[in-house]
Amino acid sequence: MKQTTIRRLISLGMLIVLVAMFSALSSYYLSAGNLLEIVRDAAVAGIIGVGVTYVIITAGIDLSTGSCMALVGMAMANIYKYTLLPIWLMLIIGILVGLLAGLFNGFVVAKLHLPEFIATLATMGIFRALTYTIAIRDAGGVITSQPMTYSTFARLGGSIGGIHIVSIVFIIFVIVGQIVLKKTRFGTNLYAVGANPKAAELSGINIARTRIMAYMVVGFCAAVGAIFTTARLQSTTALLGSGFEFNPIAAAVVGGVSLSGGYGDIIGTFIGALFMAALDNGVLKLHMNTAYQYVIKGAIIILVVMFDAWYNKRMEKLAQERSAKEAVNE
Repeated sequence: MKQTTIRRLISLGMLIVLVAMFSALSSYYLSAGNLLEIVRDAAVAGIIGVGVTYVIITAGIDLSTGSCMALVGMAMANIYKYTLLPIWLMLIIGILVGLLAGLFNGFVVAKLHLPEFIATLATMGIFRALTYTIAIRDAGGVITSQPMTYSTFARLGGSIGGIHIVSIVFIIFVIVGQIVLKKTRFGTNLYAVGANPKAAELSGINIARTRIMAYMVVGFCAAVGAIFTTARLQSTTALLGSGFEFNPIAAAVVGGVSLSGGYGDIIGTFIGALFMAALDNGVLKLHMNTAYQYVIKGAIIILVVMFDAWYNKRMEKLAQERSAKEAVNE
């Protein structure tokens, strides 16, 4: 059985055990309304997780997604408050801001050759600083939240037939993201770059362009996440997305995407996002200390990374033993 399949099954098993545990403690947990709420809560982290998965598969990381969300939200707030541009154009500009942020991340990583962790940690601060620079302020110069209550925009935070629009978009992103990853040349290049950059370069893959495109996908996903978050809140602040960087990465890692690059997929990230949302929902519904969320999440990520490291070593050992047997037989 392939490693990706094994990790996906493990993640799914973890999700089933978690849901069963909370269901035993609360009869409301498995209600249709609560399950829809879990999917809605998983949606934004999952949407951004699609892009983060692409980057992690290339053996990269992106710590700037929360700040990118804030920058996109504040750019849209300025358009909303100070211009007469239609909502659809405001949304397009917001997405362009996300793409430019992703392009900048990709340029710093791929062209300036900075380590991904340091580069995106720096851009996290840059994007947040830009957000504060363009933040909406009152007459006294104090930063304030900007209401965004126009009905056409606020409708994005609503639902259709009881299903939240952001949940529908989440499912679409998962399907399209998986198809791109598994059925296109771009997806193949992502795996190749993460598994063995030197071999990928020798085979004619443009490593810099592939990495830049991966970061641009993250920027696009972060922009979409910002749009749905601000639509749901019907406002935005300079603190939007603060601390959110952890969620998409955690969803990807729990879903089986290797931090060393080279394997994982969007289906795994989808399961990971649902797991994180189910955990948060259960803790809140049972009125448990919210600190438990972070303890459990941290412990799970440590265990998952340890398992991946052990499994990789085991597969390498088995491959070496197989090669040795074949050499003896010859």
